[in-house]
Parts: sequence; C-alpha cells; structure tokens
Amino acid sequence: MLLELIFNVVLFIFSIYAYVLVGITSPAATATELGAAFWPRIILVLLAILVAVNIFNIWKKGKAEGNLKFESSEITSFFKSKIFIGMVMVIVMAFVLEYAGFMLTTCIFIMAYGRLLGQKSPVKLILSGVIATVVLYVIFQGALDIMLPRGYGFLRDFALMVETLLPF
Repeated sequence: MLLELIFNVVLFIFSIYAYVLVGITSPAATATELGAAFWPRIILVLLAILVAVNIFNIWKKGKAEGNLKFESSEITSFFKSKIFIGMVMVIVMAFVLEYAGFMLTTCIFIMAYGRLLGQKSPVKLILSGVIATVVLYVIFQGALDIMLPRGYGFLRDFALMVETLLPF
C-alpha cells in the first residue's frame, strides 16, 4: 500500500511539472485559437485531480486498515505485474515511434498490449490493432490535423501512400 501511495505522489508531482513545462515550451496562442498547450494542459489538470483523489483514498484506506508500511514483497510483485510491463511497453513505444512511424508502432503496441491483457486469439489481436490504429490515425491526422511520425525508409513511403488514400 505504501508503494502505491509513493507512486501516486510521484505521478502527481510529475503531472504538475509537465503542466509547467508544456506552458513554457509551447508557442503562445493567438487571440483566435486555443494554442498547442491547451489540450495537454487540460489532460494534465484532470490527471492531477484524479491522482489527488486516488492519493486521498489510498491514505484513508491505509489508515483504516493500518497497512501504510513498507513491504519488500510489494516491490517484487510490482516488477512482475502487468502494469509494470505495460509501462515498459509505453516507454519502448515512445522511443520507437519516431523511427518506425505511428502506424506500425501503434498497431504492434495495441496487439502486444491486448496479448498482455489476456487476449489469445491472433485474429482478434490483429483486427483490434489495425482498427484501433486506423481510428487513431483518422482522429489525429484527419480531425485534429496533428502530424504523426511517419518513420524512415519504406515505412515513410507506406505512410505517405496511406495518406494519399484518405480523403482529408
């Protein structure tokens, strides 16, 4: 329980740091637009609020049960948990995204995460990976007009070919 509380406190501090960093590094918005920092900041504020609520609930539950103590078994079980493996997968995805491109990285990530969560059917994994990638691509590239990484080499050529097929 103590490890979970520490993790939530660190996440809360990081969300505040990221909120400030986004404001510093983003260009200033004009009078007619929201600016690049608007949505990231909204998400970070919501994250900070929800993490603060979670910290309060963990603290209240820990005080009631009297188990706000450090246990070494918590650390070993955390490093073997699905949530830790999922966090490592997200970090790897962040590093690979620029080189492999959005389409390949997202499709593989969705399929791998589905496998991590227990889906065994390869057909369902492939379908969910491809469909989720297309939906996310249409939302970000089409509706929000956010440029997504195309990757390098033949992956860039593939991304450009797919972009010519889409109506936007």
